[in-house]
Amino acid sequence: MSNFVDARRTVEYLRSYGMDARSLEIVGAGLRQASRRTAVPVVRLTATTALYGALLGVLAAVFVTLVAETTLTGLAVVVWGFVYGVLVGALWGMFRGLGRNRPEAVSTEIVPTRYEVRCPSDELSVARTLLANASDVDDGRIDRSVIADAPQPEEEHRNAA
Repeated sequence: MSNFVDARRTVEYLRSYGMDARSLEIVGAGLRQASRRTAVPVVRLTATTALYGALLGVLAAVFVTLVAETTLTGLAVVVWGFVYGVLVGALWGMFRGLGRNRPEAVSTEIVPTRYEVRCPSDELSVARTLLANASDVDDGRIDRSVIADAPQPEEEHRNAA
């Protein structure tokens, strides 16, 4: 099964015919290591933090005009608060974005290439029969061959020894 959604649909289908949900498991198989760069759009981050800085600058300027005495008019203080807020916010966002886009900032994760639906060996024949004889599976949403072969009890003992 190629994706998790198909595996979940298969489990829901089996549950609808009375199989115990606690005994069915979706297992990722064919694991591979995937490296992905976590790219942060520096321009978007810079613009966003510049807007936040402008807002904080205007709020600080309004506070200054209400509390402190200045030689500037109230409008001039608000404009300078806006300008300084944009500058500080843009610099803050740019350095944050550049710091997150370092070449060594690569995230590595383990991702499955396919998914298997597993069940106990005593319910395996029931699950296979339900999937093989299902007339309502013909729309292609549920894969009939998704039930992976569960290890037999003898095989488990041989592997443990």
